[in-house]
Amino acid sequence: MRQLFRWFRRKKARAPLRILLDNGIFSHSEFAEYSIEHTSVRWGNTEHVLPVQGFIRKAPDSNLEERAQKEALFTIGRLIREGRMEAHRYIEIFFEGMRGRTALSIGNALHGCNIRECPPALERSKFRSSVDLWDTISKGGKKDRKAGVKLGATNQIAFLEWLCTLEEEHVEALRPHAAQIGLTAFEIESLTDLKWFKFLCQRSGSRENYPDVFHLWTAERNNLDGMLTLDRKLSNIVTSVRKERERRIEIKTQVLCPLELLRKLGIDKPDPVPLEVGRFYQLHELTG
Repeated sequence: MRQLFRWFRRKKARAPLRILLDNGIFSHSEFAEYSIEHTSVRWGNTEHVLPVQGFIRKAPDSNLEERAQKEALFTIGRLIREGRMEAHRYIEIFFEGMRGRTALSIGNALHGCNIRECPPALERSKFRSSVDLWDTISKGGKKDRKAGVKLGATNQIAFLEWLCTLEEEHVEALRPHAAQIGLTAFEIESLTDLKWFKFLCQRSGSRENYPDVFHLWTAERNNLDGMLTLDRKLSNIVTSVRKERERRIEIKTQVLCPLELLRKLGIDKPDPVPLEVGRFYQLHELTG
């Protein structure tokens, strides 16, 4: 109930909701892709066919629920630009984005949004570092192993698994060396609260879910109101933990999909997508 009270209090005070955006929100906010349309141009008595570069809307999801969730990102983007929502990300979300391609600003639901940076619960590089950039930005999960990615000790899952092995005596042994490691007071407090992260990892069912649990832990440590995601796994884990008879931890940050977030704000009808399916757009049409 405490997290619901916090939502209503913010809404009443008209304070912007503070939301962490996961990497899927950023990657699925891109609705346009490059395309070429051939057009005929007459030059004297000769007709030439010339390629014109532009954009088309990406093919919408066949799953209507997933399509609606992604299309709601245009409303999310508008609320961020209007200052009604405060969007955050942090270094681990940035690393996840580096695994994909460079994002397009054209036809992007989050274009023009001010995305704030928040500190991670613990900064991975202070504990493990490597000259191997690819290992640093890798998740270190099943897909990487199947693809034959050379994994070391600095990828996401390897670091998070190590965190789960730390006991109270290990944390106490680290404390006198906090300044040498470069830990902030915020991170020292996170180590004190490490049991929160470890407990949720135990309930997550798979090491593959550890990065999402770490995202939620970071949102909790930064007192954010919610975490926005298109993946239901984390939401299901949180729901299951909250239903346990013996409450071991308190989860204040709400894990929400776009439509759930909009409904909490009293928005039942999201903005229409400003791109038509099957239409070719020249560059000037999308940049104004």
